[in-house]
Amino acid sequence: MDFRYSTEQDDFCASLRGFLRGHAGAPRMREVADADGHDGSLWQRLCTELELPALHTPPEYGGAGATLAETAIAFGELGRALSPVPFAATTFAIEAILRLGDDEQRKSLLPGLLRGEQIGAFAAAGHQVTDPAAATVRAQRHNGRIVLTGECAPVLHGRVADLFVVPALSDGSAVSLHVVTADSPGVTIVPLPSFDLTRPVAKLQLARAPADALPAGSPDEIDRLVDVARVLLAAEMLGGAEACLELSVEYARHRKQFGRPIGSFQAVKHACADMLIEIDATRAAVMFAAMSAASGEELRVAAPLVKAQAADTYVLCAGSAIQVHGGIAFTWEHNLHLYFRRAKTTEALFGSSTRHRALLADRAGL
Repeated sequence: MDFRYSTEQDDFCASLRGFLRGHAGAPRMREVADADGHDGSLWQRLCTELELPALHTPPEYGGAGATLAETAIAFGELGRALSPVPFAATTFAIEAILRLGDDEQRKSLLPGLLRGEQIGAFAAAGHQVTDPAAATVRAQRHNGRIVLTGECAPVLHGRVADLFVVPALSDGSAVSLHVVTADSPGVTIVPLPSFDLTRPVAKLQLARAPADALPAGSPDEIDRLVDVARVLLAAEMLGGAEACLELSVEYARHRKQFGRPIGSFQAVKHACADMLIEIDATRAAVMFAAMSAASGEELRVAAPLVKAQAADTYVLCAGSAIQVHGGIAFTWEHNLHLYFRRAKTTEALFGSSTRHRALLADRAGL
């Protein structure tokens, strides 16, 4: 494995970073965070001008034909900018349809998601998606078709989603994935308060809601889908951690105490150095995991490892950045609390760092 991004991937990263800096800067991010946490205009531009949801989708379904490595780069840049868009939610739904849907479902469901005409959501965020004992939704046959009953929470960007991919217990023995639309009878979406102001969540309530099963829904395939989601979230957390370090270094260079920049003080130097060390290690892990997700090799081990490491790094960097900034970081007007909120909420998705390390030990046979 060539453990580097290509020149084209580096150029894509720089281009996306420049776009977000110009069109999704801190003032706009704060404006959206103080409202409903969803920037619809930015999302449309990301879908139509940059075609981000279509990055790793095959060309026969209207995609760009890139790999999950490019999608991970996009996650990193959106995480760096704290972009309040449903990229994670929609990407996970697209990945589910690509991996587990049949050809007819891909052709009918993907175009709207790729063009931004619909927002998708993967209605699962816990650590036991394929465990029948943990299932909160049941799939049954009623009047000749599948209906879903139960509830899922929290669902990322659930209150603005048009289409949900829902894990449901079928025949009392196995979990499979089903697609249900927000406007179907029996579907109720209840907005929930979110600690992360840039990523709203909701509860999805289903009362005999009609759904379509994704036929290739074996537990192994669903586990692989969740592993891909773990890797992409790790890339997002890496971008956020890098932003925290950049904010800290910039502040330490210009904020003066006792007649000199605070960056010259040993305690501040050590805090920034600790952040840099953790970020460098996490960057290597994210690159390896993204390439593993693209190639299909070693993903079962790389995914829980990188999710745990990236979560710990992000929480460390967000907390240390607050300390470097001192009192100003504790004000509502400063952006650091938004990064800390994103770090803590993303850390919990698909299980805590402790659970991911336990999963890594199980998969490695330790």
